[in-house]
Amino acid sequence: MAEIVMKASAPAILIMIHCEEHTGYAISSLEHVFHQAALRAGFSEDRVFWSFNGLKDSKTSNKIDCDYRKPNPETLIPYLRNNNIQTVIAFDLGYPANVIHLLKDNGVKKIISYWGASMSGINSGLKLWLKKIEFLLRKNRPDLFVFESEAMRHTATHGRGVPNRATRVLYLGVDTEKFYPDYGKNFYAHHTLGIPENHRIVFYSGHMEERKGVRTIIKAALHLASLGQLNNIHFVLCGNKGDEANTYTEMLTGTAAEAHVTFAGYRNDIAALMRSSTIGVIASTGWDSFTMSSVEMMASGLPLIVSNLQGLSETIEDNKNGFLITPGNHVELAKKITSLCGNTALAQDFSRSSRLRAENNFSVSMQIEKMANIIGGANDE
Repeated sequence: MAEIVMKASAPAILIMIHCEEHTGYAISSLEHVFHQAALRAGFSEDRVFWSFNGLKDSKTSNKIDCDYRKPNPETLIPYLRNNNIQTVIAFDLGYPANVIHLLKDNGVKKIISYWGASMSGINSGLKLWLKKIEFLLRKNRPDLFVFESEAMRHTATHGRGVPNRATRVLYLGVDTEKFYPDYGKNFYAHHTLGIPENHRIVFYSGHMEERKGVRTIIKAALHLASLGQLNNIHFVLCGNKGDEANTYTEMLTGTAAEAHVTFAGYRNDIAALMRSSTIGVIASTGWDSFTMSSVEMMASGLPLIVSNLQGLSETIEDNKNGFLITPGNHVELAKKITSLCGNTALAQDFSRSSRLRAENNFSVSMQIEKMANIIGGANDE
């Protein structure tokens, strides 16, 4: 093992990401939040360190290549000690985990596990009681778990027996200066995607896996077409890559709905497309927590229609800035779409409420401030 030399330096923080550097997507926004929160919590720029499971830029001294699920003590221990790392934020760090005792045995005083997913299935009765006992007896665990929704926290407290006092909820934040409404005549999406200006756009952005409910959205479009109610409505779905949209385009082929659905792929103009849209839809049918696209839609002033699922239902206030629907119910989704498209006053009320809700509850500045408070006092209620 390399010689370990203790350096007299100010305490540092290590932010541990389980994937490779520059992954992008939602990870990059979280990296920004963690970084800014660390600075807000009192760590200077030179006392913020990073670990990734694969470095793309290895020239900077404040980064280390580390798969924390299979840590290499010969590289990690000297890094911890030489840099006086006393606080760690680790993305999706579960327990037990070998890295935890390495951290705690080598100067780390506070380990915060930030979760972007559910931790466990829900347990009850004797099994949950045993899980609670297991947590209390186990030393090899983080000091605090941070979740993006109450539903995600519930999978820890009622799945793994984690005490509520060892958890926090930190909702995702959106850049309200990048995502904002345009109440003028904005036809960016129409002109960019070749959609008639008199069509109201129903917008979706996200993955195309089955549980995300794209099939439900397509079935709603087909249902509206069958009723002759699709004439001035157009669906824009972003996030498909490769042949991911093929299953859904096959459903549309030869139907009246075919010309009213656009799969727009992965894009860097999502904010502009949202400003041109009328409604945001997330029709997930399987587990879905608090999605970044939902807060982006809110900040853009879109009324939302979302499935009444886990953390996803926490994004809106039902009948105030959107509607909750039964997961998989395309007829209900179609009715809510026509309700908003046919009632301009209601859509405008929902739009203003969405923007206000985003500003008051889900801004990235608020997310950074709350994360800084967690870093500074993670073991306090």
